[in-house]
Amino acid sequence: MVLLFTANIVVAFWDPFRSRDFAMAGKALIVVSVVIFVYTLAYLRRGFFGETEPVLDHLVIVGPYRFCRHPLYLSFIVLILGLDLWLGSFLGVAHTLLLSIPSAVYRARVEDGLLRERFRAEWAAYAERVGFLLPKLTRDGSKMNGPVD
Repeated sequence: MVLLFTANIVVAFWDPFRSRDFAMAGKALIVVSVVIFVYTLAYLRRGFFGETEPVLDHLVIVGPYRFCRHPLYLSFIVLILGLDLWLGSFLGVAHTLLLSIPSAVYRARVEDGLLRERFRAEWAAYAERVGFLLPKLTRDGSKMNGPVD
């Protein structure tokens, strides 16, 4: 995943077909990604430095984890897309959509499997309530996840 994200940045910088039309949108996405990242780190703490294998002895379900199961991966995706738009790289956006996002989703699915194994019923209830990368919505359009009882 890290290699593909790095390659994504290289592609975006060397794209000969760049356009500055989306630079402001890109900057806004970069700011949003940094906010999500810092907010997530505040709740994850030492678990951030682990491999895919869970290193915490509890399931983190507060803070950004109330809204989606993988806010850190979401922040990376938003960051790389923001960089692509800021640089105006059509090839970078294509790389993000075709390679970077699928690699992040794959890693998040592997992590989901490890968390399911380790936390069993607690993880199943959490996964039912909270979206994978984005918040779950009910049929009436309201948010399904919220404070944990």
